[in-house]
Amino acid sequence: MRYTEYHAGKAVIKDKNKLSEAMEKLARLEDAEEKDRLGQWIPCSERLPENAMNVIAQFSSGTVTELRYAGNGIFEGIYDYSTKVIIAWMPLPEPYKGE
Repeated sequence: MRYTEYHAGKAVIKDKNKLSEAMEKLARLEDAEEKDRLGQWIPCSERLPENAMNVIAQFSSGTVTELRYAGNGIFEGIYDYSTKVIIAWMPLPEPYKGE
């Protein structure tokens, strides 16, 4: 079901009573989009992980490792690294649960 129509080049809600339903649909689409991004590199220039998040990080040299994002542009591991050294990251995959 389409909730919007275009007016002067902008999407507007056709029926204001359907606004909460449209917002729920948008949230589901955003969740699906986020799931599609799992396993894809996110450039540090685009956005950084949430604070205290463990991620897979790629250095400008091409090396890849697991690090923790400490906030303020700093990744922690054996040493601290800044976003000047790390060019991209991705969330860790779900742990293997076996059969």
